[in-house]
Amino acid sequence: MTRMSEYFVLSRILLPLLLLAVSTAKPAYADNWVSLSGADTLRELVTGTNAEIELKPGVTASGEYYADGTARIEAWGETFLRTWQVSGDDQVCYSSATETDCYTFEQNLDVPGEYRIRHTETGDLTVFRISGTDPKIATRDTVPDSDGGLGSPSAEEIAAELSNPNSTLGTMSVQLDYIAFDGDLPGAGSQDALRATFQPSLPYPLSKTTNLFVRPAIPIIISQDVPNVAGGFDSKGIDLGDITFDASLARGFPNGVVVIGGLTGTLPTATNDALGLDQWLLGPEFAIAKVQKWGVYGLLVTHQWDVAGEDDFSTSISAGQYFYSINLRNGWQIAGSPTFSYNHKADSDNNFTFPLAIGVQKTTIIGGRPWKFGVQYWHYLESPDLFGPDWQIRLNVSPVVNLPW
Repeated sequence: MTRMSEYFVLSRILLPLLLLAVSTAKPAYADNWVSLSGADTLRELVTGTNAEIELKPGVTASGEYYADGTARIEAWGETFLRTWQVSGDDQVCYSSATETDCYTFEQNLDVPGEYRIRHTETGDLTVFRISGTDPKIATRDTVPDSDGGLGSPSAEEIAAELSNPNSTLGTMSVQLDYIAFDGDLPGAGSQDALRATFQPSLPYPLSKTTNLFVRPAIPIIISQDVPNVAGGFDSKGIDLGDITFDASLARGFPNGVVVIGGLTGTLPTATNDALGLDQWLLGPEFAIAKVQKWGVYGLLVTHQWDVAGEDDFSTSISAGQYFYSINLRNGWQIAGSPTFSYNHKADSDNNFTFPLAIGVQKTTIIGGRPWKFGVQYWHYLESPDLFGPDWQIRLNVSPVVNLPW
């Protein structure tokens, strides 16, 4: 039997056991590796593969590669779609919405059941250990890294998915904001604030295209300079601010459009009267976004009225957020998501706040868990004349978490 024929037989017997794994480099100590070549051999090797990899204890990713050149990976409650094709005589290339990676395959003749793939650009090796011929799923003991690979999503794929406003990936986001103020009040340009906000997002899937989101935002005022009646400023903190929330439905469409509608509100939870409104606010929210291969852009608009609480004044505030992200390589993105507001009860010189923003963010995989780190700079084109924000820096840390359902 020729070597080519041997590879055909090997692929048919061991095909269901081929591990779909990430491109984690792992030392290979055997010296006698032989390349698997031939377009038909590689096509037979990949077609119908079904495998599972443990991302971290209790969290797995599974992948399936089909004969029509399509594939799907399930991880962190989200589905990542891919395509694959044999390239030339010795490579298999796998494409996601954001990247294409090609690999060569090798067999270890000294260790039965051991194989490896080599990334054609980086040269990184991933070793596979295949045991037996009956199991439908093979596993491996190496820890996934941010490069991703055949059986688990890469940091680049996860970064793109986290930017999708209809993503089913759960996150626990912490934002740290430093704000520098300015205005006509004496000393306004010397004032600043430091705030931390905790915002979990645990989407509940209702269908393949529709998700329910309930997202509270819990602000901690570390320090905050506020004007006083004497014409100076008082420094407030550490205090809890007013908690905001939204409850919305998001639906995605085949053309990449995402539409979101729901309610938003504010709870009078501030532990210092100078840092909150002492009112219950409620109103509608609406957002529209477009998800494309290169990134995401969209606009969120809300409006809130006072429905209970302090009645010495009324509140009517329109607010929102425009957002964008541009996908780069290796989990990097250029991104911005500044918030703006319009206070209908303030005079014309003090009613509008609007910043421009630019930033960078990086998604990486640490210990099998995806993390997104980001920094943004906001410059306010419009701000209340008397006292308002001049510029702002936002740091963000968002780990992906297991959904409880």
